[in-house]
Amino acid sequence: AFLARADDATAASWNPAGLSYLRRPEVSVVGARSTFSKRRQDYSDRLVGYAPDFAAVTFPIESRDVSGAFQVSFQRVFSFSGKRTIEIGDPTETRYVTTGSGGFDVLAMGTGLKVGRNLRLGITVNHWFDGYSQSRAKVSGIKIQNQEIDYGLSGRNFNLGLIWSPVDSVNLGAVAKTAFTGNLELTRNRTNCLGDPCNPDNETQNSARDTNLNLHVPGAIGVGLSWRPRSALTLSADYTVTFWAKGRIHNFFLLDAQLPGQAPPDPESYDSLPYPTLDDEDQVDSQQFRFGAEYVVIGGRLKLPLRVGFFTDRQYFRSATDKAPTLRGLTGGLGVLVGPFLLDAAYV
Repeated sequence: AFLARADDATAASWNPAGLSYLRRPEVSVVGARSTFSKRRQDYSDRLVGYAPDFAAVTFPIESRDVSGAFQVSFQRVFSFSGKRTIEIGDPTETRYVTTGSGGFDVLAMGTGLKVGRNLRLGITVNHWFDGYSQSRAKVSGIKIQNQEIDYGLSGRNFNLGLIWSPVDSVNLGAVAKTAFTGNLELTRNRTNCLGDPCNPDNETQNSARDTNLNLHVPGAIGVGLSWRPRSALTLSADYTVTFWAKGRIHNFFLLDAQLPGQAPPDPESYDSLPYPTLDDEDQVDSQQFRFGAEYVVIGGRLKLPLRVGFFTDRQYFRSATDKAPTLRGLTGGLGVLVGPFLLDAAYV
């Protein structure tokens, strides 16, 4: 829960007003590993992924009545790196394997300034770029299907933030992330085959590419409260809503299978669909509540921040019961601070 107490380099993505807390040059690097596993008697679903999450270089700035910091940062906002395998049947009758790389990335330039005794303001200008590739393979009996999908994204938006301290021990924070419509390139390749092993006489391939797609990424707003009853103890809470009900993709297309001996079918085109669900009935706004606590153990030059948290996160898509499920999670973390070096680790 960081919106009201964003006091390190990652403030650029949480609340850029928090960059004003950085008082010396700083270099930050963050990486993430994600895993997922679900099993029952005739079904298994597992995922392992790695991704660069954040990197930044920050410099302090100061004038007569204003102090703060300027930063250049990289963030992978949506990661698609990893390998997911789904197996259905006992023994396995159908297998899906999806391998992804890349993601939707942001290169940001931002600043956070302390403009008064109790007020901090911040802004980042975000350039969205890169994209991702996915390879999807489906094997069901003697039917084999492979799809190669490449997305490329380009767009810009802003993060705006403020932190107000009515008293020294209390922070109130607010952040707004503006919506934007980015240019999107989409390339799809599809191969279908019958036979085990694949019979070349029954193999078909078709592909399509379009640079005339648009992706509307919705905005988000959040508010937070942080209280520091003692110098070593911080308690905080956040609420954030992202307007995923307004996420849309324009001119999206799919490829149907090509039958042996026939010409490739035209791509199935869609003027407008919800993104990322691609389903008119299934997309809603997401909501997050986050609660956290940090206690810093101090021993000479060594400082050990200990952290715990709890969150709820309503998904942006509905379940089979026509209700968007709410996920709940616990988090734990710790840090080691020695001189100018800080190493943090977190588990969700």
